[in-house]
Amino acid sequence: FPTHGREACVWVCAPAEAARTVRRDTADVDEAFEVLVRAVPTLAARLAGRTRTTRARGAVALPNHVRAGAGPGWALVGDAAYHRDPVTGHGMSDAFRDADLLAEAVDDVLAGEDEAAALGRYERRRIAMLTPLLDIASQMIRFPGRDRFRALQIRLGHLIDAESAVLAARPVPLRQAA
Repeated sequence: FPTHGREACVWVCAPAEAARTVRRDTADVDEAFEVLVRAVPTLAARLAGRTRTTRARGAVALPNHVRAGAGPGWALVGDAAYHRDPVTGHGMSDAFRDADLLAEAVDDVLAGEDEAAALGRYERRRIAMLTPLLDIASQMIRFPGRDRFRALQIRLGHLIDAESAVLAARPVPLRQAA
């Protein structure tokens, strides 16, 4: 996927044991990355003749977890409150989603609402929106076979579209700006 300066981030995802085996059988992470890329001929063809601008980085079996997202005088967004395996490629969107939900809660507090009530509502909305995405990621990281993986990707796309529609329909908190 495109990043900046006409560069792209190339991400290769494999079952944890397969990734561990490739890494064990190669000299370093860069070589392991090349082996994994070559295992996908269409990706290898797209990258032929390209120059890598950074070292490869790898991670295996990243934990999924959800933390409390708010408490008296504090709140967390994105990865600070919730980590999902990056197999979905949707992580930055989590931070934007949570920041939007939190902005509404903070706006409500500044307008006089009880902080605990506003942050409680933020937490319930955050959990309601992240739960289906976490479920999809938890299924995808098991690499359930091509057809099931494809079906999960399609379901993920629908969930992302639905989340985007909900967020786009929300009012912009501007009470305190007036």
